[in-house]
Amino acid sequence: MKAKNLIGVIPRLLIAPLLIRRRPDEPPAGREHFEPTPLSASPAETTIRAVDIPVAHTPSGGYRDFPQPVLAGCDEPITPEAPDLRGVWQVHKGPLKGHIERVEQAGNRVVITAGGIIHDMYADGTLEGGVNDVHANKTSRISVAARFEDGRLNLYPGNRRVALVTRYRNGDEMVWRYGPWKNRLRRLEPIEETDQC
Repeated sequence: MKAKNLIGVIPRLLIAPLLIRRRPDEPPAGREHFEPTPLSASPAETTIRAVDIPVAHTPSGGYRDFPQPVLAGCDEPITPEAPDLRGVWQVHKGPLKGHIERVEQAGNRVVITAGGIIHDMYADGTLEGGVNDVHANKTSRISVAARFEDGRLNLYPGNRRVALVTRYRNGDEMVWRYGPWKNRLRRLEPIEETDQC
């Protein structure tokens, strides 16, 4: 990554907690967001592979309500070296407290939907397979390589040498490091709708 590009990334990382706290997220409505497709026992038994589903991108200006899951129906088993990050998560501890994201996985593909954006990627270590979409500000274009390493999903903006974003499991929680910010997330359960009389 060129120094000019790095200088542009650092302020966005530092300001992120302020932007998220100003507009807290709402969890998605509907059980389909919380219950991922059951995965097949082996790649040979897979009926729908991750590559069979087109890559999703953030709509112009971002989304208002969570879109439907991208990998719905995809039953390809998660790559063995990948942590299972599937689910809807909310930061309960850290500077990005309140942030809610949905993580989908199949094969080496990961889709993270949060804050009006969709980051759909293959964790193959290339910029071509990584996130090629918009930053959380919904205007700046980003290109980010993704890799599974040591039980973590590491993201490398511009395919630089140091991961600026990392997600991994720690027991029942997920740890999300976003630049200098470390956050702990808990998995959310669907909110049951009740009839009001």
